[in-house]
Amino acid sequence: MRTHPEIFITRAEAERALWKMGTGGKADSTQDRRFRAMVLLATFASLRWGEVSALRRMDVDLDARTVRVRVAFVERSSGGLVLGPPKSKAGRRTVGIPQSIIPILREHMDTYVKDEPGSLMFPGAKGGPIRRSGFDSRTRWVDVVSDMGLPGLHFHDLRHTGNMLAAESGAGLKDLMARGP
Repeated sequence: MRTHPEIFITRAEAERALWKMGTGGKADSTQDRRFRAMVLLATFASLRWGEVSALRRMDVDLDARTVRVRVAFVERSSGGLVLGPPKSKAGRRTVGIPQSIIPILREHMDTYVKDEPGSLMFPGAKGGPIRRSGFDSRTRWVDVVSDMGLPGLHFHDLRHTGNMLAAESGAGLKDLMARGP
């Protein structure tokens, strides 16, 4: 990850390189595996930060290979977190997830998620909802993506990557729209 020398002019080029690095094993996380599943799920299910951070155990069906988006966290300017509906009415949806990340999600759920159906999939350090700032500092996101040669890559870019990958795999417009507005 830290040896990628190329600088990318467009976001699409950076996303393609990130995908290539991931499939080549160069973007694997071996330090704190707590967030590996979160990054992969956000990417392959094309989830927004508020959606992925609000997921509960009961929202992820590994057998059906789906994730159900019902709610999202919104961080207010005052610093408070509010749980509410997704960004739009169409934001409530069920999205398919690829077989290739099921073992990683299963390991994550077995290791980090409490057994109760309402348990957060990706809790913060004290067990409550994770804030974006907590994620950024614990993962050193800015440093890591910069070291990968992808400076300026934001968490939200993972959503666009997921949509691009779905489109490149042959998903039709109707399928892409069902992934989320």
